[in-house]
Amino acid sequence: MSVITTPPNSQRGGNRERIIEAAIELMNLQGSNIGTAQIAEHTGISPGNIYYHFNNFSEIALEVVQRLREELMQHLALPTFGAVSAAQLVDYYAGGAATLWRYRFVVSASRELANRSPELDTLFQSLTDEGIEAVRRILDNLFANYPGKLPVDDMLCHRLAENMWVLWSAWPRHTQTKDRGNKLTPRIMATGMQQVALTVTPYVDADFYKQAEDGLLAYITALESRFKKNL
Repeated sequence: MSVITTPPNSQRGGNRERIIEAAIELMNLQGSNIGTAQIAEHTGISPGNIYYHFNNFSEIALEVVQRLREELMQHLALPTFGAVSAAQLVDYYAGGAATLWRYRFVVSASRELANRSPELDTLFQSLTDEGIEAVRRILDNLFANYPGKLPVDDMLCHRLAENMWVLWSAWPRHTQTKDRGNKLTPRIMATGMQQVALTVTPYVDADFYKQAEDGLLAYITALESRFKKNL
């Protein structure tokens, strides 16, 4: 399994893309206390050029959230047919961790950003609904192909999917509160996926879960090794 380090659609280019990428980077570094002036300074793109692409920062934020939505849905897409393998399940967790790391501020401050405009509020609601449904489809596949000790009906499957979504989306803010002063890292984001994975332990086959657990641990270990090399 490969460690995910670059987002889907990374082939996009031009000033519009530079503006969006700068917004993602600056929000992760400085929170919501940024605007077009900070983006212009960071990128060297003139304010006039920024306003050629976007009318205001809320429009930039809207594009950022749309990118988050697209990338996460790509990571959570089911295989065309057949059962999800343990390796594929690890890839789902790895994709979730990579997306969480790339958009850590956007995810943790979703309500703050949603209050900027009705369009952002609607988009965050769609992201939540689609995210929970994507997780539910994966769980439905797992429970059908690798049943565990406890039975799962449709209602429980949906509730488990929602629980996993809540854990995923709350993880950045939780770690910042719990470990104040410690710098967030990709590895810390990935360890959140271990917490997410625990949600389904009683409901899937123990051997299958162990395979996925070992794969997820290998992914986290690889992230830790890469992080240490970059220090």
